Amino acid sequence: MSYIMRRLITAAMSLLLAFSVHAEIYKWTDSNGRAHFGSQPPATEDAKVLNVIVTPPSASSKQVPKSEVADTSVGNKTKPTVKAKVKKKVVMYSTSWCSYCKKARNHFKNEGIRFVEYDVEKSASRMRQFKKLGGAGYPLILIGKNQQMQGFSTSGFDQRYSQ
Repeated sequence: MSYIMRRLITAAMSLLLAFSVHAEIYKWTDSNGRAHFGSQPPATEDAKVLNVIVTPPSASSKQVPKSEVADTSVGNKTKPTVKAKVKKKVVMYSTSWCSYCKKARNHFKNEGIRFVEYDVEKSASRMRQFKKLGGAGYPLILIGKNQQMQGFSTSGFDQRYSQ
């Protein structure tokens, strides 16, 4: 293959990588509360369309945060979503063994939500604060200046955080 031909092929491949790819993915929750994703909407469940735009790192220096993904509801039910522009202080009183604490921690990280976490088993003063705040179960999450959440659910947190 000649030098010019290789350069043309390389240039063409580089141009292809520069364009964004658009994909339509459906998300729905079954009767057991499990989230599912697919390229086709289910016949029996309400689904949300997640318009995902994937941009290769070489094509753009600015990455789109996950929380800026467009979200359109399909069906009767709409669920609150976390918007990137909402920035409230989040404090979580947790333990290392709590599965709901782990779920909350993962949700915060996946959505790019900054949070402060206090393990109440490692600090007597944090345990006193936890009890003073009325903590009875884990996690206890403080959202903004005046919202409190006992336990964790993604939809419950997103609704409070978006208000």
